[in-house]
Formats: sequence, C-alpha cells, structure tokens
Amino acid sequence: MITKEQAKEYLIGQGIELPDFILDALIEQAGSIQECLDKHYLSATALLIQMYLLSLMALGQGDKYISSQTAPNGASRSFRYQSFGDRWKSAASLLRGLDKYGCANDLIPTDPTQTAHAGLWIAKGGCMCRGS
Repeated sequence: MITKEQAKEYLIGQGIELPDFILDALIEQAGSIQECLDKHYLSATALLIQMYLLSLMALGQGDKYISSQTAPNGASRSFRYQSFGDRWKSAASLLRGLDKYGCANDLIPTDPTQTAHAGLWIAKGGCMCRGS
C-alpha cells in the first residue's frame, strides 16, 4: 500500500502538488485494488502500478507542473505547461504496460484527450437507366 509520504515524494518529483485531502482520497482509491495486485504481482510491481495510477488521477487535476525550484535563501519556483495530452498518454502507457492483469482498469479516469468525431452521411439511391 502506498504511504502518503511516498505519494507526495513521487508526485512532487513529477511536478504535481495536491492538497492533502485530495491526495488522501486518491491514495484510498489506488489502495482499493491492493487485493488484485497482491494476487498477481510482486510488491515492487504493485507499488509502481499504484504510483502510475495515482499520477494519472493527479494529472486530471490540471496540467501545470513545477519546472524548477531554488534553495530557501533565494526562493524561486517556475511552472511549465506541457501538453496535457502528452503527459496523460505517457502516464497511461506506463500503467497499462505494467498492469497486465488489469487491476487498475476500473479506476483509470476516462481519457480527457479523446474527442469524438461524428458525421452524418446521407445518400439518395436512384437508377441511372435509360427508359426506352
């Protein structure tokens, strides 16, 4: 099971900061698949699956991330806005590639980068015959 400290360390390393109450809820969700993970995976693989799932759920909170920080004596923080779609697809790919038994499938948020394209095609039939 993921600890709050592990989750914070991982997400901050990815440039994602969340309020504690959101992080607690996401950790609880990621922990809900523990039984399936224990059944199919080594503990290290299970931890990675939960971390990748956590990052997907956290990415859904926004696409701003910290790109640099400096020491406390010259406090500075820079943010960067990478393509949300690229970050989402990368995190989803890591998770799906590792979770071969699909333990996390029901918890993966719907891909917000997918857009539906619909069209209406109308055809009119007829005969191009010459009448005699």
